[in-house]
Amino acid sequence: AQEIAVRAAFRGGRLAMARLGDPGYLTWKGHRDVVSGASLEVQEAIVAVLQRECPGDAILAEEGPEDEPLAVDAERLWIVDPICGSLNFVQGIPFFGISVALRVGGMLRVGVVYDPMRDETFAARVGGGATLNGRPITIRVTSEGPEFWEQSWVGTDLPYSGPRREMALRVFGLFTDEVLSQTIMGSPALGICYVACGRLHAYWNLDAKPWDVAAAAVILEAAGGQISDGDGGSWLHSDGSYVAGVPTLVRWALRGVKWVRQQGQQGQQGQQGPQDPPPVE
Repeated sequence: AQEIAVRAAFRGGRLAMARLGDPGYLTWKGHRDVVSGASLEVQEAIVAVLQRECPGDAILAEEGPEDEPLAVDAERLWIVDPICGSLNFVQGIPFFGISVALRVGGMLRVGVVYDPMRDETFAARVGGGATLNGRPITIRVTSEGPEFWEQSWVGTDLPYSGPRREMALRVFGLFTDEVLSQTIMGSPALGICYVACGRLHAYWNLDAKPWDVAAAAVILEAAGGQISDGDGGSWLHSDGSYVAGVPTLVRWALRGVKWVRQQGQQGQQGQQGPQDPPPVE
């Protein structure tokens, strides 16, 4: 299954690379949420490989018709994000990933994220370890403590609009004052994979979709990393919020996300600004 996922992602990635700068027609699903004609072609290429190799399996793809019935309870379900980083892609920015995951019996078993612009394939299967272009990868290990959080490199992506975007901006402001560097990635899948291979210490997102994170989460956990929802619970049942990273630093990231959420719920944003670090639990 991992080999099939790699082939499917590679085929989609090569097509996406050829279409960079020529995304075709654009359809806006919402503010800052775009679908291009090229992304649909990439998805069709990936799905064609999966249907040929695994004709009995169900497929959940990001750009499916809104009224299409989804086989979310299927025994074997492929989860596909044809271009994770759509805004980057349509603007011609060469930072996006092709994400393919396989869930079997309700458990995610295989994850592949392919970056066609760098020809980097992140891959993992449960019990098999994580690799980058076939070589084992692991997270960047750190000790626990405020000094290590302050030295962290953190990635994120912001919700498109609404209250979640406002909340994410407050978290972003808080973390910007605390950590060494914080970067908006443009691709959740690559952001999490960058944690898995040690390029980042943590990644957070308050409004990601399952296809954004499914494959990357398999890779991260296989590399020794940790991922949870924004409250510290199982990421598999997230409301869209995710915190991923080195286990010793996930607690520090969660602390900030929880604090901003609590302030929003209590309507006390004006009493203590993001520049004042919240107390450590």
